[in-house]
Amino acid sequence: MSTIWNIFDPDTDVLRSARNLPHWDQTGALTFVTMRLADSMPKEIVTKWHDEIELRLAEHGFSGRKIEEILADPTVNSKTREDLKRFKRRRWHGHLDDCHGECPLRRPKLAKEVAKSLLHFNKVRYDLERFVVMPNHAHVLVQMRAGYTLRKEFSGIMRFSGRAINALIGKTGRFWQSEPFDHIVRSLNQFRYLQQYIYDNPSKAKLSKGEYVFWKHDVSSDDSESRTT
Repeated sequence: MSTIWNIFDPDTDVLRSARNLPHWDQTGALTFVTMRLADSMPKEIVTKWHDEIELRLAEHGFSGRKIEEILADPTVNSKTREDLKRFKRRRWHGHLDDCHGECPLRRPKLAKEVAKSLLHFNKVRYDLERFVVMPNHAHVLVQMRAGYTLRKEFSGIMRFSGRAINALIGKTGRFWQSEPFDHIVRSLNQFRYLQQYIYDNPSKAKLSKGEYVFWKHDVSSDDSESRTT
């Protein structure tokens, strides 16, 4: 049976939650998820990211204001708000692609532990469209099935893969940053963009064969295939 990939439906219920980040869950809608390692964004890189955002705000005439305030302000032009939101997100992911930290997932054996955890409940609790495991983070396009929530499932994925990798490298303590980033796919164009983004991520980060794991759903047979490079 073919998997049908769905985008955000404004007429369907959304589960909203928040810890350090806001989260929207909609069963049956494609979601872009980023998991990153605990040391992937050093303090100086976070500071640089904030400086970049402040400069962008100044270019739009919002010097001295917080980006969260601008994004929540309905009096600000919607195109401007979308530009700022997109800039904030893309610069964050750009810094991730610079591969800061120890980058243990550069080692194929460790990266495959993440892939194994992601695939464990594929076609049971959720459907994976594709993912890439990078040296210090992973990007995933996933669609949850009824009765399961993205928050709980990815908490388990991060917990089990983190424990397995710590055991392999002889370490203890937090492996992943405690909370993943997620974004419900809102249009077909955005879906295509994110598919290409995940596929291109290793080449943009100038990774060589064996330094990442890429996997995608096999559309032709509706069975999954993986390619490790």
